Amino acid sequence: MLTRPQHTRIRFLQLADGLLFALAVALAYALRAFFPWLGLPELEGFDDYLWLMALMALCGPLLLAQQDFYQPVSRPSRGAAIFSIIQGCLWTVVALVIFLFIVRVQFARSVIILGGFLASLLIYARHELTRSFATGRMAEAELRRRLLWVGRPESVPRLQAGLTPIEQAQFTHVATLNPAGPDFAAELPRQLHAHAVNVVLLNLKDLADSDLAVVIEACEREGIEIIMHPGLSVASPFLLNIDQLGGEAVLHYRAHRAEPGGLLIKQCLDYIGAAGLLVALSPLFLLTALLVRLTSPGPVLYRQERAGLNGRPFTMLKFRSMGVDADARKPELAARNEMDGPVFKLTADPRVTRLGRVLRRHSLDELPQLWNVLRGEMSLVGPRPLPLEEVGRIANLAHRRRLSFKPGLTCLWQVRGRNDISSFEEWVRLDLEYIDRWSLWMDLKILLATIPVALLGRGGR
Repeated sequence: MLTRPQHTRIRFLQLADGLLFALAVALAYALRAFFPWLGLPELEGFDDYLWLMALMALCGPLLLAQQDFYQPVSRPSRGAAIFSIIQGCLWTVVALVIFLFIVRVQFARSVIILGGFLASLLIYARHELTRSFATGRMAEAELRRRLLWVGRPESVPRLQAGLTPIEQAQFTHVATLNPAGPDFAAELPRQLHAHAVNVVLLNLKDLADSDLAVVIEACEREGIEIIMHPGLSVASPFLLNIDQLGGEAVLHYRAHRAEPGGLLIKQCLDYIGAAGLLVALSPLFLLTALLVRLTSPGPVLYRQERAGLNGRPFTMLKFRSMGVDADARKPELAARNEMDGPVFKLTADPRVTRLGRVLRRHSLDELPQLWNVLRGEMSLVGPRPLPLEEVGRIANLAHRRRLSFKPGLTCLWQVRGRNDISSFEEWVRLDLEYIDRWSLWMDLKILLATIPVALLGRGGR
């Protein structure tokens, strides 16, 4: 299987479980300290237990790993998981008690034992939560890669049959493309767009050098990952771009520099941030919805099909800032478009309501997209999503590389000019600069820079 993403997943789960072990010790201390009527001796200060929390956080995941708790299985059994958790937590408690006895440090063993028990409960809850998420509908839609196979019809089924059930679960097989078929160079981008492909798997034995160059050029241009199946029996551990899939070596070409671990942290922060903002801004949501309802007829929310990750359609939400006939009136305003390229922008758009001008100036109409972030369709920071019709009019296919990152509520375009930028080329340049330089620190800087832009309404129309 593709080992690097799997290793990243394991490290993330071990980090989460380490924090849960530390939390379990803190909870055990609190329960032990707040029930003096049990007649137990008085505890030392909580500060003395901080290094014990650190020990538990380090030892716990390691001993769970010894029970093969983090190893992927095709059909995970609840009983096996519970048994591994109990064993891992029990060995952690035993190891700590023995260690404290050897170093002759006195701590309340009741705190350690209770901490081990609470840790088993917390880790089992985490395991069930991640298990239900991994097998849920959102994971099916958002986490599985949409895979296009490129190879001759007689060889692709053999490669597919070699995949393990765990590897099969990582992908949705959307299509197979024969490089010997008619007009391969033109058919490839059509398949990429039609199926919102984000991974292409090549069987190098079936491709001529010219066909391989066509695939690499198309995928590099549009920001799509490539997995090359060279037919090698042994993969070199020294080449970072070599991995394993179906028990054989593959060459893995990444679309951008962002590491899977960093993107996983970004996704988690998106969920946490969106949930927190939805709760904190709920009074503003209610007030805005009421004002939209009172100032113009029609629904409070405007829904539009936009292009998400790799062009996959999703329904984006906004507070309605235009009249209900806005889409019908768009063709009559096409001649007044102020933005070059496929997108439509108009400063004094007659379709915008009086309240809508205020909402758009301060980006308040975008707030419902926090729900899109919570659904996994958008990110807090990323290239702004375009309507499907505008994406379909993109003439330069290299511009589609902006679709290789999940769209966001805010981006470099928002903080460096917003609607004052009238060149689609400049818009795309900023999006690709963000993709090529992405980091969590960059996301934080963009989020902080967005606050004064939204409050002061700079560049908003």
